[in-house]
Amino acid sequence: MAHGFYQGQIRSNAGSYIPFASTKTERLASGDPRLSLEERYGTHDRYVALVRGAAERLVRGRYLLQDDAERLIAEAEASEVLK
Repeated sequence: MAHGFYQGQIRSNAGSYIPFASTKTERLASGDPRLSLEERYGTHDRYVALVRGAAERLVRGRYLLQDDAERLIAEAEASEVLK
C-alpha cells in the first residue's frame, strides 16, 4: 500500500530516464560511462536494422504481434536517432 504523496494512487508513471549521448564526444564531455548512440549503432540505418531484427525475433517467438512489430519498425525509421 502506498503512503504519503502516492497514497491511493497507482504509481505507473513514477520514475525517470537519462537518454544516451548521441556521440562519443558528447558522452566523454559529460562523463557518462554508457556507450553513446553512435557507439552502439553507428548509423540510423543500422539502428533501424537492429530494431527490425529484434522485432522479427519477438514475432517468431510469439512474444510480439506482427502489427506491433511493424509499428515499432516504422517508429524507428521515422525517429531522429543518428540522423
